[in-house]
Amino acid sequence: MASASPSPTPPSLRFAGPGMAGLFSLLVFVSLVVLPIVGVFLALLSPLPLVHVVATGRPSFIAWGWVAVALVGAVLLWPQAWIVALATGYLLVAVWPAVSVETWLRRQWSTGRWAALVALVALAISAGVMLAVFHPAAPPDALTDLLVRSNGTNDLVKRLGEAAGSEELVVQAARLGAYLAPSAVALYVLWVAFWLRPRLPLLGLHRGSEPIAEYASEEWLPVGFALGGLGWVFAPEPAKWLAANLLVTVLGLYFVHGLAIIFFHLGRRFGGNRWVRLGVVVFALQVPIALVVAALGLTDSFFRLRRGGADDGGVEA
Repeated sequence: MASASPSPTPPSLRFAGPGMAGLFSLLVFVSLVVLPIVGVFLALLSPLPLVHVVATGRPSFIAWGWVAVALVGAVLLWPQAWIVALATGYLLVAVWPAVSVETWLRRQWSTGRWAALVALVALAISAGVMLAVFHPAAPPDALTDLLVRSNGTNDLVKRLGEAAGSEELVVQAARLGAYLAPSAVALYVLWVAFWLRPRLPLLGLHRGSEPIAEYASEEWLPVGFALGGLGWVFAPEPAKWLAANLLVTVLGLYFVHGLAIIFFHLGRRFGGNRWVRLGVVVFALQVPIALVVAALGLTDSFFRLRRGGADDGGVEA
């Protein structure tokens, strides 16, 4: 592992304070709701003010705690689905990545273990909330019904016109999206965490400085892969639903591992170029190719696919 360069002095929050950090974190997260396309990228910033608080030596709870209390109070007063989704989303997208970093600073975790915990805890919370909200109905069925009856789905059907099978195609897409919703949430939270990771040294924190080309998955992750695969094939519902989402989440973690292998073999000349790396990611996201990339990560957990020292292929995240 390449030695980390001296960490810069963490920025001061005296001009804002923890209360403002929590408010700014909430406002940035809300962009995910009010600006669905742009907000997907803006919401990546939502944990950053909370991690700033951690960088000053204070617990992040003093920034996000009052926001969480306010959101939980809103849920208790107005127990509507969109308020529950807003509260859960903020805790998962903004708070959990910051808290995971805060915990990581006190533990000798590898990056792979930290990433696995980020994704799997997000998966457990999102699946648990869906089970609680839609009980006694099956969460995929209830969520599919909500999506099918939404104005956005009706507008999409109208845009597709009266072509044969267009409505059924939209319904099938909604059903697939609803079935894999917990894993989609978990992988989005993982994306937030990986966006945050290389910025930790800039805040003076002693994590996240290792090259992305050296990333390796948590050594126990194959257990999750086996449980997810076997449960998806053999278990009855709703265990099948939980297993399928576990399998997709684990494959997402192995996809990151596979990308690290590709970046390693590209070397510093190409792998260090952000545009080349962006092109690799976009190309690798195509579904058949994504499975191959994830298979690379899984294979590397048993048979080493990276040879040579860190200087041969290491590139900063």
